[in-house]
Amino acid sequence: MTFGTLFTTAENSRSIAIKAIAKAHKLELNIVHANLGDPSPEHLEVNRLGKIPTFIGEGGFVLSECIAVALYFTSQEENTTLLGKNKEEWMSYFNAEILIPLADWFRPLVGKAPYDKESVEKSSKATLRAVKVVEEHLENRTFIVGEVLSLADIFCAGLLFRGFQFFFDKQWRLDHPNISRWYESITSQPIYSDVVPKLEVLEKPVLTNRTPLKPFAPI
Repeated sequence: MTFGTLFTTAENSRSIAIKAIAKAHKLELNIVHANLGDPSPEHLEVNRLGKIPTFIGEGGFVLSECIAVALYFTSQEENTTLLGKNKEEWMSYFNAEILIPLADWFRPLVGKAPYDKESVEKSSKATLRAVKVVEEHLENRTFIVGEVLSLADIFCAGLLFRGFQFFFDKQWRLDHPNISRWYESITSQPIYSDVVPKLEVLEKPVLTNRTPLKPFAPI
């Protein structure tokens, strides 16, 4: 029986943990690849703003906030060990303090938002400041919360996907050994790697702060 429908896109960072938990807990999902520029009537029916991720259960139950969806999916397994203590605090921190400036850092450089050199620089600095907090937090820790793998680890690693895809090169990883160790460990866990391809380890950043070859073109 289908658990429900998830509206998302192929590499949406906020959906990585949701898809990982669904597969691990054998929750059969109908995944609809959303068109953010022109949401379908079905998408708009459950989320009038056409945002992702949006989940609708078979009974019509709708959730459209990524942390809420991830927690709901995780709670479907009665004996799960993934609901660690203080998980929501760190999930909220990554979602608000890291993912938002990280998106504002990379999106203009790949032509998905208007490019402004000063704004990109500001976003990169905001991202790195927020990540530094996590680097310090992980100095004597294997996991984000508690002593075992939790939803927080999977969710937060997913939100760092674009950082390691585009920016976090060899020198950065040497300067941030704790978060680099943690990210490698979490993304190597089968629950994560079963739904996300392994990223190539960067020697140098893929993107730098300069006008993109394909500039932003509003629809």
